[in-house]
Amino acid sequence: MHIAMIPARMKSQGFKFKNRMFFQHTADFLDQIDWMQRVIISTDDPVLEENAKKHNYEIHKRPEKLAGPAVSIKSVFSSVIHDMNVKNDDILWLIYLTLLYRNTDDFEKCKKIIEQDETKTLCSFISAKSHPFNCWMYDGKSKTLNKYIKNDVFRRQDLPPAWEHYHYICCFKAGEIKNLNNELINSKTHPVFLDKDTTEKLVEIDTPEDYEKWKSLNKKE
Repeated sequence: MHIAMIPARMKSQGFKFKNRMFFQHTADFLDQIDWMQRVIISTDDPVLEENAKKHNYEIHKRPEKLAGPAVSIKSVFSSVIHDMNVKNDDILWLIYLTLLYRNTDDFEKCKKIIEQDETKTLCSFISAKSHPFNCWMYDGKSKTLNKYIKNDVFRRQDLPPAWEHYHYICCFKAGEIKNLNNELINSKTHPVFLDKDTTEKLVEIDTPEDYEKWKSLNKKE
């Protein structure tokens, strides 16, 4: 069974009530996916609860201890799996309300991958914006600089490919959660490397400025 899981706490620090603002946008997308047998929203927001009921979504009442900004997404998923009768073989899809670009074809392709017996976890990746070989840490006490990854590479073309995870698409078989890190990834996660065209369309909206960027991108299309 495929289950869409929407984490949507009420309070947000950078953009007040942003989850309420973008709920319908995500609902419209999910209406295009006819193979999601369940949609669960985990929230502490009564407004989102009412919106979810209109779409016949299941509601996971997020406990207060899981509604703060320092709570990992893994903790929220673990609570949903425990409370909402999710079976080990069920496939959970992370759906963030604030990620507005989604392509149904991308989800269809990933559905075929995650349904394979040997694939238990999948996540999309984008090219790293800052290469880890070029990153330094500074120790204020000793006043020394050290590279995070020791290397002496000085030519850009010699840098090995580097990727960072991006939850544009993220899904896993529920029984695998115990082996995932707090970002729902492990060494056996099937990576889906996003091309430049897709990457340029991705905007995760945490601030009003992000939303203006999203609107600007959509005006160009």
